[in-house]
Amino acid sequence: MYRAIGLLKPDTDFTVAEAEQRLAQAFPGFTINRTADRVDVARGDWWIALARAADERVAQEIEGLAGHIAGVEPDEAAAYVAAGARVEVWTDVPDPLMEHFNDYLKVIEVLKSFKGLLAVDPKERGVL
Repeated sequence: MYRAIGLLKPDTDFTVAEAEQRLAQAFPGFTINRTADRVDVARGDWWIALARAADERVAQEIEGLAGHIAGVEPDEAAAYVAAGARVEVWTDVPDPLMEHFNDYLKVIEVLKSFKGLLAVDPKERGVL
């Protein structure tokens, strides 16, 4: 099971539609499905999802997280809080042999290709 968060700045160029396109390029042979604010990447029994989230709860969580990430300056953290939105990446499929770890890393690389997006490990509170 893998998790990541993409903190967004107000001037980000991230869109779910563009994420779908970039993921399709990065994952030939996988099924890519988009619904509203979510994109699923799947092959066989394994899947990983990416979704944009923005609401009061998310804004509060960003505020609690952004100020505690190593290497993120206070002004930068304030920009992420001001945006009040994030991208969530997750899969609930166990991967005990790490057969899909590189797939997870490819999703992170797609996230990092967007301007104004900081990919973060939510457990370690560190930049990916």
